[in-house]
Amino acid sequence: MSRLAILLYLILSPFGQPNAFSQSNNSFLKEVEKDKKNRIDSLLTLNSAQHKLEYLALLPSFNYNFFENSFNVGISLSTLAGFYQTKQRNKIELERLKLQLDQKLDADLENIQKEYELILDTYEILRMELDNTTLNSEIFNLKKAQYENNKITLEDWLNIQKNNQDRNLLLFAKRKNIITKMKQFEAKIKKNCFAE
Repeated sequence: MSRLAILLYLILSPFGQPNAFSQSNNSFLKEVEKDKKNRIDSLLTLNSAQHKLEYLALLPSFNYNFFENSFNVGISLSTLAGFYQTKQRNKIELERLKLQLDQKLDADLENIQKEYELILDTYEILRMELDNTTLNSEIFNLKKAQYENNKITLEDWLNIQKNNQDRNLLLFAKRKNIITKMKQFEAKIKKNCFAE
């Protein structure tokens, strides 16, 4: 019986408090959204900074002719038109990039929220199953007393023990699985959103 108590303790220990793993849904999503928006802004700033010195193409060209001792200044209208056209195209491309990144951000946040809610739902189901172990433990103790009083056969008692161990191992595996999912989720979003 002491091994059963230890196993139940190992299974139940991190799930003692309801919603022990949940943090405010909005707070970590807001942090993730803020981080992703900062990345988008830095990408757009970097893109803008790359095009800052393009105006230098508009500077006139200076020539000095040594044979005639003359100084010439040249301005190309095609360069001016090309610069304006490139500037407009870059502006449009930057707006399109911003729109695409914002759409991806919205989709990513929606997926993160769905995954988070799925993990919490799985956690709640497991917590309810673990709450149900008290009843299963009482049934097990009742069957044990029946066996000790020769009310059930050895074969029935061994089947009851096997079923009880299988149920405990299944709960233990589910617990490990949900903990792994939580850790993977936190690694994915690079935030701690589940309490330790």
